[in-house]
Amino acid sequence: MKKHTLKICICLAVFLFALFGFKTARSIIISNQPETESDEGQTAFRESEEFSETDMTELLAESEEAVSETEASEETEPESLTLTVTATGDCTLGVVQTHSYSGSFDEYYDLYGETYFFDDVRDIFEADDFTLVNLECVLTESADRVDKTYNLKGRPEYVGIMTCSSIEACSLGNNHTQDYGWQSLTDTQDVLTEAGIIYAYNDYTSIYTAENGLTVGIVSASLLSQSQEREDYIRDGIEALRDEGADIVIACCHWGIERDYYPSDYQISMAHAIIDWGADLVIGNHPHVLQGIEYYNGKVICYSLGNFCFGGNKNPDDKDTAIYQQTFTFTDGQLQSVTDARIIPCTISSASGYNDFQPTVAEGDTKGRIINNMNDYSAPYSEIYFDEDGTLLISDEE
Repeated sequence: MKKHTLKICICLAVFLFALFGFKTARSIIISNQPETESDEGQTAFRESEEFSETDMTELLAESEEAVSETEASEETEPESLTLTVTATGDCTLGVVQTHSYSGSFDEYYDLYGETYFFDDVRDIFEADDFTLVNLECVLTESADRVDKTYNLKGRPEYVGIMTCSSIEACSLGNNHTQDYGWQSLTDTQDVLTEAGIIYAYNDYTSIYTAENGLTVGIVSASLLSQSQEREDYIRDGIEALRDEGADIVIACCHWGIERDYYPSDYQISMAHAIIDWGADLVIGNHPHVLQGIEYYNGKVICYSLGNFCFGGNKNPDDKDTAIYQQTFTFTDGQLQSVTDARIIPCTISSASGYNDFQPTVAEGDTKGRIINNMNDYSAPYSEIYFDEDGTLLISDEE
């Protein structure tokens, strides 16, 4: 629109300048004509005047034609919009029921406040359009603990950890969403809704609208039971989000075997089915370690992003993790197949000997090792690899 207006102004200015110059010259010529001018001189001047006015008419027509050509050119120029998505691994903003207060997530919150935990990655979250985490805990005051080995719970005010760090969405489809009874799930949903953070859980899906108008929908379920009902949540959720007009659909899957660096056959077959059902991106969690990334039918599958801000363990052996980031491009409303994606290698702690619950971007040898590991983990599934900066490259497109 700005270019169009500028070109019109230029054409109009040229016309007015020429017209003004013509009239000025005409005035000068008239004023300099002698009172006794011959009939031949007057006739010559009139012919000159008529010729100049004809020139002006042609100039105006040319200006209008230039404007029309500009408008036609701008009408055919394709519109391009982008949306950048960032995803992380498991975020347990709380503690296990067996934890003592000393060295726990609760103690760190009391000491350093809500801005502490994502301090090293906040700029990454703020620079994107949509940040998604797997919230693997409940945010509740409920004491109705379900009888199981690990119960994960955080205080309701811990939602501020996410809101102050530009996190727009949570997946809740995991095996800890009812650790303190049904009420604990309801409490978690309520605090997320009040905070303006969208979430997905089983048959409940959500859509987020970015500033440029593009929309991203999420569906989330735990597939640990490998049941048809849970699979249907994902399939039907994708269909529902498409019906609602979501431009991008992300499926969040809780699956796999803990501490296994390679996905199971079930993860692979389900991931392929989910892409075939219409998802644009699959984000997996639960193994608590990184697993490989696959490029399937033009879409990306992250089998496991490991832990991230993980209050469930004060000192896990494997502290490697990675942020996954992808920019989706739409041209004239159509999603392009070119994948602009990368991983950002991180550690779940800024300290090496214990967990201080502050995910930190990896550098130097640690960064290189994580990228090399991700290339090894990804090798069996597709012709992709990551370069030294973490950029995803597709071999058959080179």
